[in-house]
Amino acid sequence: MAPGEKVLQRSASLLAKRLLDGKVLATKDTTAELEKRILDALRANFNEEAAIQREAERILEANKRQMTGLDQRTLLLKIKEKLARERGFVL
Repeated sequence: MAPGEKVLQRSASLLAKRLLDGKVLATKDTTAELEKRILDALRANFNEEAAIQREAERILEANKRQMTGLDQRTLLLKIKEKLARERGFVL
């Protein structure tokens, strides 16, 4: 489950501030611009993870008959890991 919008905004704000204040990142962007880019990246990441979760649930549901007697949570996790690996997504 993705964190709420306030949590994402707070995380992006703190990360942008620390990257710039700690001189870890050299950029011509303002703090607000960097914060927006980080926030967009966080949203995209959580949206992709949610899409992988939905696809894994769909695959599990479609193959439920063949997988009777097996732990459904473990199967869901394995399917999700495989989908993420195929898409080049790090969980």
